[in-house]
Amino acid sequence: MSLTRKLIIVGLSVSLAACGSSAPTKEAVTASIKKIMPVNFEVVQVTLLKDISGLSEVVALVDKQPVVFYTDKTGKYVLSGSLVAVETKQNLTLETQNKFKSLQPAASTAPAPPQGK
Repeated sequence: MSLTRKLIIVGLSVSLAACGSSAPTKEAVTASIKKIMPVNFEVVQVTLLKDISGLSEVVALVDKQPVVFYTDKTGKYVLSGSLVAVETKQNLTLETQNKFKSLQPAASTAPAPPQGK
């Protein structure tokens, strides 16, 4: 096999691997989720999972509360539920949700000021 042909094959392989290892955009996920979730929400993060090929973790804010779910690289499928690491027994979904809850501003518990007449 010629060197040129080998380089073309290597280049195509790298290109295909790069295509398969990208997370969907926030816009693509938002469009997909709007089809199944009839509430106002904002997708704030889409992260490719390094240990599960082709799956991305999505964090959306619904009424200022973080909701974590998972999607394939095209946004065609959505998985809702907890992702647990068997070896460590860590609930990865809950950890992400708690991380985003801690970033949200605390709700004020002070009474509202009286309105003027």
